[in-house]
Order: sequence, then C-alpha cells, then structure tokens
Amino acid sequence: MDKKVIFLKDSEINEWLIQGFAQREFLINFMGIKNPSRMLSASRIIRILALHSRYLKLSFKALFQSQKDDIMVCFLDVVGLYVFLLSKLLCKKRYIVPLNIMYNDRKDIITTLKRLLFRVMLKRSTVYPTVNSEELSLIYRKVFNLPNKDFFVLHDCYGKLEKYKKPFREGNNTVFCGGTNGRDWNTIIQTARLLPNVKFVVIGPSKNTFGDNVPSNIKYYHNTPFLEFQRLMEESSVLALPLDTEAPAGLIVLFTAGLMSKPVVTTNNITMREYIQPGINGLFVGMGNYESFAKQIDFLLSNKDKQREFGEKLYYQIEKLGAPLVFVDGIINIINFIIKNENSSNK
Repeated sequence: MDKKVIFLKDSEINEWLIQGFAQREFLINFMGIKNPSRMLSASRIIRILALHSRYLKLSFKALFQSQKDDIMVCFLDVVGLYVFLLSKLLCKKRYIVPLNIMYNDRKDIITTLKRLLFRVMLKRSTVYPTVNSEELSLIYRKVFNLPNKDFFVLHDCYGKLEKYKKPFREGNNTVFCGGTNGRDWNTIIQTARLLPNVKFVVIGPSKNTFGDNVPSNIKYYHNTPFLEFQRLMEESSVLALPLDTEAPAGLIVLFTAGLMSKPVVTTNNITMREYIQPGINGLFVGMGNYESFAKQIDFLLSNKDKQREFGEKLYYQIEKLGAPLVFVDGIINIINFIIKNENSSNK
C-alpha cells in the first residue's frame, strides 16, 4: 500500500489500538493529544475552547505531515471536520474517515451551524463517514439531505474497558445509575419514588444535578473518580440507564456493565437497539416512562436467574460488536475500500 494512513485521536493513543493494528500487520501512523489533568477542573467554556484549539493544531499538523491522497482516520468527528475545512483552505486533497458521526436534534445556533458544516463535508466523495448503527445511516441521509451517501457502520469499541471483564456474580441488591451525556435524571428520581424499598446508587455530573429533590433511597455522588465509579457499578445488581435523547449516549456505561455481565434496563433508542435485544439480554423502556422503569427493575431484582441470563448474554453481544479487533478490522476494511475505489476510478 503506497498511501500513508494517519490515525488522529483526540486524546492519547491507547495500547489496545496500537496492538490491534500490529496484530493485523497493518501499517498506520498515530497522532494524538495530551490533555492535561488540570483541564478537568476548568470551567466548561474554558475546556471547550482549550480542546478545540488542540483539535485544530492536531489537524493542521497532520495535514503537513501527509501528502496528496493520504488517508486520515479521525477518531472524533469534529477533528474530521477540522481536517476537511483546513484541507479545503490549504488546497490539500486528503481522504477523510470521520468515525462515529454524532448529531443531535437541538435547534440552537451552534447545532444548526454544525449541521451545515457537516453537510458540506459529507457531500464530498473523499469523505467516508462511519456511524454506530444502520438506523443512524438512514436517519443521517435524511437529516443532511444526502440520500445517496454511504455511511459505514462501525460500532464503538470498548478498548481499555477490557480490564473490567468479569463473569456474572450477584450484586448487593442495589440499582446503579451513572454518567453525564443524555441521562434522564427525572425518570430515575420518579422511578426511585415508586420503589421506596429499593436502594439506588446514582452518580451525576454535578452537586446540583438533582437540587434538593433527592428521594431518601437514592445515595447520590458527583465528581466521582473513574475507579470508584466502576467499583460502585460492579457492586450493584442492576444497571438503570434512562436516556432522554435518540443521539448516541451511555455507551461507555453500557459497555462496562456488559463486560461485568450486569443486567441492564435502558431506554429504547437508536443506539441501545444495536446492543439490547429486549427479553434476551436486557429490558427496554419507553423514553420518560418511569412507571415501566420501576416495573422492570422490580422484576429483575426479584429474579436472580434473569439477572444472570441477561448479564451473560449482554457480555457476548458487547464482545461481538465492540471488541478491539472487531473495531480495527472495520477500519481496515474501510481503508481498503477507499484504495480499491480510487484505483477503479483511475483506470
């Protein structure tokens, strides 16, 4: 292969990623970013500005360390957008593979601008986007008005979460709910109220996520270190994952629960439908339906056999779709497709 392939990552390069391509004996160049830990304590605006300035620098550097027709795989879709915009500005032709295109349906100015810029990028034949479900590819063709655009399905990878793989074991009869992006906190509050004898362990993004509206059977944490987050999840019996969006959300928590062989009750949305088969490896609830959430949680807590069955089957589904080598093979297939497609068009 005479093309250089550069993998741009919005953080450090993980060992699982390096080892995956090495196992396949596939030559690829990695470029990442070191994000100082002090950024975590900065305000949201400062973090966003600092991160995006790093994304721009990474994109600019990658363009000048590559040549015409090289392939740029971008772990973050926004980095892919920056590579595209800079390549147009600097008249540098590159093939771009933005991974896991994420778009929400908010109506604010930033989301509208993002949609317009993404559409400009996605229209180009040199851009090969991926999504993490077949449903999303159909939706994005409509959202971006690109009915003939190919979106490659590439499921997210659990990566470094592999160390949390564990066989099923009974928990301490608590329900765990945690995370930040897309969580439906009102649903978990109302669910807890309907199950006053059930203990909930909830980890939210800030001290005031619930305000003073915390039922007595919820033990609430915030700013929790990653290892403590995982420990509390591992000790629980059931994972509750209520979501308030159709956009991709909750996957890191779902992956971790699956690798720990935990049973899951979650919202029926596009992303979750890729992993959860209701009644087989988990349970679905309609968005915002806290009465159904309470019913399904109560069912699982009183049924140890189903906890085991759902947990073990979810483990196999996460392994099937999210293992590092599955992810790496998917990227290699897209790269080979680009090369084959270009060779055909040059004949």
